[in-house]
Amino acid sequence: MTVKALLAEVQNAASIAIKNRHRFMVMICCSELEGKIFKLARRVFRRYREVAGDRDLIVVGRSRFLEMAEEYFNGKFVHYRESSSILGETYSSLLLDLTEGFHPNDLGVIVETISEGGMIVAIGPHTESWGSLIGRWHKELVSDPYTASDVTPRFYRRFIKRTIEAEGVIIFDAEKRRLIKKYGYREDRERKREIRIPEAKEIKRKLYKLCATQDQVRVLQMFENFFNRMKERKSVVITADRGRGKTAVLGIVTPYLISRMHRVLRRPVRVMVVAPTPQSVQTYFRFLKKALIRQGMKDFRVKESNGLITVLNSRFARVEYVVPRRAMIEKEYADIIIVDEAAGIDVPVLWEITKGVRYAVFSTTIHGYEGSGRGFSIRFLKKLESDKTVEIERIHLEEPIRYGKSDPIETWLYDVLLLDAQPAELDEEDIEAIKEGKFTFELINKDAMFNDERLLREFFGIYVLAHYRNRPSDVVILADMPNHIPFRVAVNGKTVCSIHIAVEGRLSEEMIQEMTEGYKPRGHIIPDLVLKHYWNYDFPLLPGVRIVRIATHPSVMSMGIGSFGLQKLVEWAVKSGMAWVGSGFGVSPELLRFWMKNGFSPIHITPQRSETSGEHTVIVLKDLKTRVVESLNSMFVRRLLEWLNDELSDLDVETAIQLLHSLSKDTGIVRPEVCEIDRKRLKKYFQGLSLYEYISDIARPLAKYFYSRADRAELDGKEERALIAKCLQLRPWWQIEVPEDVPFRVLVGAIQKVWKWYESDKLR
Repeated sequence: MTVKALLAEVQNAASIAIKNRHRFMVMICCSELEGKIFKLARRVFRRYREVAGDRDLIVVGRSRFLEMAEEYFNGKFVHYRESSSILGETYSSLLLDLTEGFHPNDLGVIVETISEGGMIVAIGPHTESWGSLIGRWHKELVSDPYTASDVTPRFYRRFIKRTIEAEGVIIFDAEKRRLIKKYGYREDRERKREIRIPEAKEIKRKLYKLCATQDQVRVLQMFENFFNRMKERKSVVITADRGRGKTAVLGIVTPYLISRMHRVLRRPVRVMVVAPTPQSVQTYFRFLKKALIRQGMKDFRVKESNGLITVLNSRFARVEYVVPRRAMIEKEYADIIIVDEAAGIDVPVLWEITKGVRYAVFSTTIHGYEGSGRGFSIRFLKKLESDKTVEIERIHLEEPIRYGKSDPIETWLYDVLLLDAQPAELDEEDIEAIKEGKFTFELINKDAMFNDERLLREFFGIYVLAHYRNRPSDVVILADMPNHIPFRVAVNGKTVCSIHIAVEGRLSEEMIQEMTEGYKPRGHIIPDLVLKHYWNYDFPLLPGVRIVRIATHPSVMSMGIGSFGLQKLVEWAVKSGMAWVGSGFGVSPELLRFWMKNGFSPIHITPQRSETSGEHTVIVLKDLKTRVVESLNSMFVRRLLEWLNDELSDLDVETAIQLLHSLSKDTGIVRPEVCEIDRKRLKKYFQGLSLYEYISDIARPLAKYFYSRADRAELDGKEERALIAKCLQLRPWWQIEVPEDVPFRVLVGAIQKVWKWYESDKLR
């Protein structure tokens, strides 16, 4: 086979791809990056353009690759580290650097910028070399004291195997001048569906003409019908696979929503756009500007931050991007809240952002590197639907924007990155076995797992459904890193609980000394935290297990499967000589309850919320050989009592209650002295002759002391909510929720019980 055969195959593939509105890929394999490789790639692009016409080109790679490519190509050049900047952009063709492997998250972003009829030329190692390829980012991820030589590139091995088997991919050995794999895709001749704009419409035809698919037209029609009645609270939920235009259609429909609300409010409408990152909403703002002009709202001002649009102001509306953490505080100022990539935001945070809001619009990706929209559907929508004051409308987009259905490159990408993994289908026999507790707990051999597609997809399919944030890199970390281990709980041979752990600790005294001076060891999250927050020099010496992820099949949650898996994992850790088991997670009352029920104690919470997800992270630990967790927990609760009236004043009260209830050893806070005058003041308060505001200086130290002791009195749920929210978190009355009761009345009863306990306290 010669280069002529490759060019003929490119010509054939280009013809079929253009007719089908598909994309195709040419992988050029070489052992060394030389000028002749770029010359070959240039010939490939020339032949492609003979069929496709002049097309724009984006070149993505590392520094040396980009420097060499500039001698042979004209186009947009982007370094891998800047790949997130092209999120949402569209190009006709791509030259991609795979010579040193790739970061899987980057691959998902880059490939999905290529439109219908587009060609991807990837320059990379020989097919047989991928089996031993250690990428640069492997070296950045491997945990101390391991090195790159301890990494096993299972992900790359599967990547090249699945690529060789994929349709729509041509592979050429540049040195042997041999065509390893032909295009191998049938000619479907799928045509783009003609867009039909409805005749009777309230939304202007000019806005409908911005739609690229009939699915987007359906979204606009839905908004016309759904928002006809302005008095009710409403929520719209838009779900789609990646590349279906859900973010763009939000920008198209926003001017219509503004115009409707502006007529009612007679003032500028306040639209809050919430997303994990500002990069993810640039497509929204790009289409919003076009739509505003077509709506007749041409006079607007744009504000940018670091080259990204964040605010759009006009006499009709202020549309502003807000990070989730800030949105929780400022939501009351918004008339409409639009949450894009909602799956990337923690469910309690989402709930807090939109609670009580009149109009809320959610969009999320089901399959893609942004996160799991189906996890969002299972966890968040269930809670939203329980609110009977909200009318909910759902719509799902299926038609791709950039390319036609059944695009082979999308199929290949979702396969190699496991974006479309699905959990096992459970039948009645499986459910019955679960009810009877017929589980098995298994340590999974990683080599076997990555050679068994069913096992692999069942394992990661649970994460896709159960977790609100997933990244392709999660797969690689588990597959390739030597200290990461998978386990599963199975029923009738089917995976019903996936567990991913990392072995941490056993650090040298030299490294521990470096850590005290600021060094952060790779992959030792819990030992590093315990040393730097508690200055415990012995803990990093001990081996332990950090549970990176544990998730149960969504069809059989709350049936004891996760607890069974934890119990068995702890038994395995004991047999393996581990000293502790721990985990870190975005805290919610449900998750915290699960871990504490299984004997884990919280020892840390991040006082600040994550900017992107809006969540606080909690670290929990369980002793296996040490007796350190009780002391760490005691010190943690002592700190928590101070943080609750500062950075954690907006922490969910139910979460605060559970964290405070984790205490099993007194914190050592000194018993406050209450003088005779203060006693008389309290008495008047209890008699209803004084207000809380006049005795708050007494109540606050009493409440703090109350929760610093392990043997405190019993309060009911309402009393605890009022006591913690008012006396510890210093919240205003209107922020204190006690169902079917009055906060200040409940608080009187709570403080009376605390006072009675204080008076009978054995340590006075």
